[in-house]
Amino acid sequence: MIFNRRGKLADRVADVEAAVRGRDGDAMTRAVARVWQAAQQASVAELDAVLPRCVALLPQLGTGAGGQFSVLCGALVELGARPDELVTPAADGLAAALAGAHRFRSGWQRVRGDDALPDPDDPATMDDALAALTEAYDDEAAAIDAVQGWYAAGTWAMPVITLLQQSASVRASFPHRERLLEVGAGLAGERPDLECVLGLLRVLDGERLLVLHRATGRGWRVTIDGVADNFQLHTLLAGALAGPAERGLIEGLTVDPAWVEVATDAPEDRFGGTVVGSFNLVDGHGKWIWNEGAPADIPLFEGARVVVLDPPPYQRSWNNIRRFPLMSAALTVDEALTEAEAAHWLGRVAEPA
Repeated sequence: MIFNRRGKLADRVADVEAAVRGRDGDAMTRAVARVWQAAQQASVAELDAVLPRCVALLPQLGTGAGGQFSVLCGALVELGARPDELVTPAADGLAAALAGAHRFRSGWQRVRGDDALPDPDDPATMDDALAALTEAYDDEAAAIDAVQGWYAAGTWAMPVITLLQQSASVRASFPHRERLLEVGAGLAGERPDLECVLGLLRVLDGERLLVLHRATGRGWRVTIDGVADNFQLHTLLAGALAGPAERGLIEGLTVDPAWVEVATDAPEDRFGGTVVGSFNLVDGHGKWIWNEGAPADIPLFEGARVVVLDPPPYQRSWNNIRRFPLMSAALTVDEALTEAEAAHWLGRVAEPA
């Protein structure tokens, strides 16, 4: 019985491979559903064994069907499979889909002007989209490529979202990262389904911040990893810097340990609740750092990303969650500035606007 259970996932993947060889779409749909059912009962060793076989099918499936199947590959990683095999194929697939989506938008606007772009989640719009793109490019192959990119970009983004949450090393070496950001950002206005993947591509790892507390004249250098937004940054700064003045920290802050645990890596459903803000974050130029933004939005000031901690002008609160639940974060206080260093920087940064 144990042998049969452990062979079940591999057998179900073999069914998918056979369907791809036979170019049988209906059989593949049925086989993929059975792979998912078996995967949820499989061991990590089984998941590791079948993921490379699944990944090997992606180039054969192309941009459209490959995007749909890539979602299953990402799900296997979420269940525990090692992500390495999927990183480059998923990045390549997303890059191809985004390039096609960019050409789709250009061609659509050429022949349809300001008409609303088709909903990429509605397959019923594909025939009209293909007709428009064939007219735009007078080349059916180019039109098909662009249409597949438009409709598949969101599905290729899904495994990439999973992969980018795995570790800082995956994010640091992720293929085509700058190109994905550039092309994806150009489409963001029409494609809200790309918001998450673009947010993850902008995450800073090993990034050093200069943090100043205007009221006490203190300062610190800190390093952040895996911080998705400034809500999370705000929480982690409060947790790291709250403490007695004799230890060079900020007295009087009320920080629930659960806020910091969730902002780092704890499951959200264990704590829940609401975080209450401790500061008003201001950059070195005197502009407010909005919690809704990301650390990558903080501009450089004399070569450093500067965060000034001022008293909150009004109470801010937010849900005790992480934007990307699979991604762990860290904020490390590397060193405290000397009194002279802190005074130097506080004398140079602008007053809050």
